[in-house]
Amino acid sequence: MKIYKYEVDGVLKNTATRDIFCNEIKVGQFQRVYSNVLKKIIDASLDYKYFVRIDAQVDGYPIASCKKVQRKGKIYFNAMEEGKPFYRIAYVGWKELVPDLAISNKEQMMMLHMNREGWSTFTFENNEVARWRADYNEESEQFSVELQIEGDCPFDNPALLISISHAILFIGS
Repeated sequence: MKIYKYEVDGVLKNTATRDIFCNEIKVGQFQRVYSNVLKKIIDASLDYKYFVRIDAQVDGYPIASCKKVQRKGKIYFNAMEEGKPFYRIAYVGWKELVPDLAISNKEQMMMLHMNREGWSTFTFENNEVARWRADYNEESEQFSVELQIEGDCPFDNPALLISISHAILFIGS
C-alpha cells in the first residue's frame, strides 16, 4: 500500500501549487488551473465552483487532470492522463446529500463511495482498492488529505486519483 499526504486550502479560489508527499518525501505537485484569465474572472463571480480543473503530477508518472463539466443541466467530471482514454465521473444517487460517484471509461469502472465524516472508498469489482479522507483544520483553514492506494488498484497513476479526489472535495459545499 502506498500512502500519499498533502494539504488543500479550504478556500476554493486558491491556485497555488501544492506538494504531494509519500513517506514524508515530496513526490509530486498538484494545482487548480484555469485555461485563460477570462475563465478565472467569470469563475470568481460564480463562487469559484464553475471552472474546476485540477492538474496533478507524481514522479515517474504522466500528468493527470480532472475537470468539472457542466452541459445541459448535468454535472460530471472528466479525468485524463496522457496516452490513455479519459474517465467520466458521474453522480450515482445525485439526490443524496453526499452522492457516490462512478468512474468509468470503455474498459473498466470504479466506484467512489463518498463519506464526509471519515474514509471515502474507491472500489473496483466490489473490492476496496483505495481510500481517502480530508480532515478540515479550522485554525489553518486547510484540509489534511490522506490517500491510501492498494497494490491491486487498476489505476497505476496515483496522480489520477489525487486529481479526482481534489476536484470532488467540495461537492455539496
